[in-house]
Amino acid sequence: MRKGKPTRVGDILKGLVRNTDLGKKMDQARIWSEWPGIAGSALAQHGRPHAVKDQTLIIEVDSTVWMNRYAYYKWDILKRVNRLFNREIISDIYILLTPEE
Repeated sequence: MRKGKPTRVGDILKGLVRNTDLGKKMDQARIWSEWPGIAGSALAQHGRPHAVKDQTLIIEVDSTVWMNRYAYYKWDILKRVNRLFNREIISDIYILLTPEE
């Protein structure tokens, strides 16, 4: 057992969020809530996050035109996501065409 000052509950929770799978999932969920700010309003109208797998953000888009536009802005979006968390949580983006029916 460690002697000295007790650890604050808030510090323990921050450590859990940063170092556990649940914490990583909570971070990744912020991508959905922050999406219009991350992608920009025009892109956000035609694409949305679908999933995160192995640090790859999968984005669904509604047409090939917007698929190309997302491909063009891929690295900007990746930087914005990681800047939101002040660390790299996403290392790549995969764009998936799922046209609306």
